[in-house]
Amino acid sequence: MEKFSVLLMIAAIVCALFSDKIDSAVKGDKKVKKVIVIFSAGVISVCTIAIIAGILS
Repeated sequence: MEKFSVLLMIAAIVCALFSDKIDSAVKGDKKVKKVIVIFSAGVISVCTIAIIAGILS
């Protein structure tokens, strides 16, 4: 489970890094960028909690 969480975190970070290019590709007027960044932050926080819970249990 921890390996899957790490992979999701890496994917979220990559998406957040390239959110400008994704937004310009779909012509989202910075709306798509906001959605990607917020979604990425949520994925990172949930995966961090899952990893910490796995370590503590």
